[in-house]
Amino acid sequence: MKRSAYVMGYALNLLHTQRREAERTEMSGQLNYLCAEAGRLYDELPHALILSKQQREAIEKLTQYMKVLFEALHEACHLVALEPVSQTMDMNWRSSKQIRYIQFLLALCSIRMKTGQFDWKEIGAAYFGQIGGSKMFDKDKKDFLDKLERAVDMPLSYLGLVSTGAITPIYFAGPLQAGDLNYPQGYLHATTDLTVYELELATSCKNMWLVENRALLTRMCSDPEFLFESESLVIGLDGQLRSGHRKLVHDILQHSSSIEQVLVWCDTDQAGLLIAASVRKILDHFPLQSVKWILTPPETRQARIFNSWEGYESQLQATIENNRPTEQEEFLGGRELWTTWIKS
Repeated sequence: MKRSAYVMGYALNLLHTQRREAERTEMSGQLNYLCAEAGRLYDELPHALILSKQQREAIEKLTQYMKVLFEALHEACHLVALEPVSQTMDMNWRSSKQIRYIQFLLALCSIRMKTGQFDWKEIGAAYFGQIGGSKMFDKDKKDFLDKLERAVDMPLSYLGLVSTGAITPIYFAGPLQAGDLNYPQGYLHATTDLTVYELELATSCKNMWLVENRALLTRMCSDPEFLFESESLVIGLDGQLRSGHRKLVHDILQHSSSIEQVLVWCDTDQAGLLIAASVRKILDHFPLQSVKWILTPPETRQARIFNSWEGYESQLQATIENNRPTEQEEFLGGRELWTTWIKS
C-alpha cells in the first residue's frame, strides 16, 4: 500500500452541518436576548436611585458603558458572532467568559435599578434566580471588577457595590492638602481611593514622582532629607494604575501651580509599558514644563532619561524584546542619583 486517505462521509458531514446550525441558532438567540436586555437597562439606568454626587457621576459613566455594549451587541446580532463585542469592549477572553462578563454587567445594572446598595453575592443570585446563582461570577470576580472599574474610572462602591472589601490603598510621600486635611513632608502616608474621590488634593512640591513599585517609595522615604531638599512628592502606583491613582494625579496637576516637572519610573517590562502609557494619557491634559521618563536597562545597570514619550516607548519596547524584564527593586539608586535626574 502506497497511500491511505480518509474523507468525511455524507452522514458525518450532515451531522457537522446540523451541529453548526444548532450552535448558530443558539448563539443568535442568546445575542438577541442580551442585546434586548442591554438596551432596556441603558434606557432605565438614568432613573436609578441616586444618593450622592459621586453616585450620579458613576451612574452616568455606567450608562455610557452600557450604550457601548448595546451598540456592539446590536452589530453582533447581525453577524451572529461575538467579534464586534470582543473588539469594542476590548475583551481577549474565551467566548464563554465574554458571555459571562456581559451577563455580569446586565446583572449588576438590574440590581442597581432596584436598590442603591448591594452585596457581591446578590448580583448573581438575583440575575440567575436559582441555587448556586450567587456563585456564578465568583471565579471571574477579580477580572470582572477590575475591568468594570477601569471602564467607569471610579471606585465601584459609588455604583452601590458595598461588600467586596475592594478599598484601594494609595501610598505616597510628600505634602498634600485639602481643606483642613494636611499630610506633612518627610513621612510615608496612605490614603484610599474613596478619600481621594471625596476631596481635591493639592501639593506645594515642585517635583512629582510616579513610581510603579512600593519598594522605591519606601526607599525614598528612608531619606527624608532628600524629600525636603528636592521638594518632591512621590506617589506609588503599586503595580497598577487604578481609578484612585488617576484621580489623585489629575487633582494634583490641576490644583498645584508649584509642580514644575513629573518624573515617571516604571518596571522594564510589558506591564511597566502599559502603566507608563496610562500615565501619559493623564499628563497629556496638562501643559507641564517637563516630563521625564526613566528607563533602567538591565544590560547597563544605569538609568536613561527621556524627555519625550516617543523616545522612551521605542527604547523600552526594544529593551523588552532583546533583554530579560527587570523590576525597580533591582536598581533603586540613591539621593545623589535621584538629584541628578531632577536637575538633568
